[in-house]
Amino acid sequence: MRIEIISTGDEIVTGLVVDTNAAWLSALLLEQGWQVRRRVTVGDNLTDLKTVLQESASRADVVLVCGGLGPTADDLTAQAAAEAFGQPLTLYPEWLATIAARYASRGRPMAQSNAKQAWLPQECEILDNPVGTACGFVVHSGQSQLFFTPGVPFEFKQMVREQILPRLKQLAGAQTDTELRRFYSFAISESALSDMLDAAPWPTGIELGYRSSMPLIELKLIGHGASAADMDDAEARLLAAIQPWLVGRGDEEPARQILALLGERPLTLLEGESRGALLALCHEYPRLEASFRGNVASELAQLEAKREGLSLTIGWEGTEGVPLLLCADGQQIGQTLKASHPDPESRRKILAFAALDMLSRHLQGLPVLGDYLTLARTAQRGR
Repeated sequence: MRIEIISTGDEIVTGLVVDTNAAWLSALLLEQGWQVRRRVTVGDNLTDLKTVLQESASRADVVLVCGGLGPTADDLTAQAAAEAFGQPLTLYPEWLATIAARYASRGRPMAQSNAKQAWLPQECEILDNPVGTACGFVVHSGQSQLFFTPGVPFEFKQMVREQILPRLKQLAGAQTDTELRRFYSFAISESALSDMLDAAPWPTGIELGYRSSMPLIELKLIGHGASAADMDDAEARLLAAIQPWLVGRGDEEPARQILALLGERPLTLLEGESRGALLALCHEYPRLEASFRGNVASELAQLEAKREGLSLTIGWEGTEGVPLLLCADGQQIGQTLKASHPDPESRRKILAFAALDMLSRHLQGLPVLGDYLTLARTAQRGR
C-alpha cells in the first residue's frame, strides 16, 4: 500500500511552525507496518494545492492531507479538493448543525465564518471531529483514497487514531509491507556504527537506518516484504556487532527499560554537573528521591553516596572531567569522564545517560564500566 502525506499551510512552508504532525504520522504508520513513500509541504495557494493533490492521487493508494480546514479565507484545502476532483463544494447540513450545537453548548453563538467548514466536496465521507469544528473527510479518486484532517495537533491525532487507522487497516487487510525493529546504542558514533554495519549488504528487502537522538543513536532494521527468518538473521548480525553499546531495543524509551529493571527498589539521585538531566530521565519512576547540590565533589575519590540501597551521583567537573558514582548496597563503583560536546545541554544528557548506563549494567550483572568510544575515562573506582 503506497502512502503519501501532504502538509498544508504558509506557516509550515515559511518555517514559522514546525511540522510535527507529519513526523508523528509517519512514525505511527511505520509502527503499523506501512512506510510512507513521500511527504510534501505546500502553502496556502489554491493552484499549488490542486496540483499536489492530483499528483499524489495519481501515484498513491492512500493520501493523508493535513491542515487548511479552518473557517478563515486562507483555509483552502476543501475548495482545492473539490476543484481537483470535480466534486463541487456542497453544504452538509448535519455538520453545520453539529458546529452550531457545539457553540450552543458553550453558551456562545456560532460565528458566520464557521459555516464555511460545512461546505465540503460533494461526494465525500465525513470524518467526525469530537473536539473541534473542522470535520475531516474522505475523497475517492480512481484507485486512491484521500483523507483530509484538521491541522490542530490534538484534533489531528485523535482523528487519525480513532477514525483513519481503522479504515487503513480494513483497506490493507493482512497486507503489511514493512516490519520495523528498533535498537539503541550509547557512547559510539554514527560513523563508527556505519563502519561496522554497512560494509556488507543486508539481505534482500532489508535496510538499516540510523537516527541520532542525543545522547543515543537509534538503529532501525526495516524489512520490506522480508521473511521472518531473514529479519531474525539480520537482527542477530546487528546485535553481534553492537552488543557492547546496546542500551535498549523495541518501541519503549531506553531509560524506561532500564528503570523497569529496578522492580520496586528505591533509587536516589544526586546531581551536580548534569543539572537535572538525570532526573529528567528518571522522573516517572515512583520510588525516586532526587536532589541537586552546589557542593558535590569534583574529584571521584571525594565523591560520597548513600551506604545503603541504590544511588547515582554525578559530581561537578574537575580537572580530570566529571565524576560519576554508583552505590549498590555498600558497593561503590565510579568513573570520571570527559564528555567533549560543544552544546552544554547535550553534554549534560550524555553525562546523565552514562550514569544510568552504570545502573543498567549493574542490574543486568554486567561490568558496570562500559567500553565507551566517544567518552574518555580518566579515572575509575571499584570495578
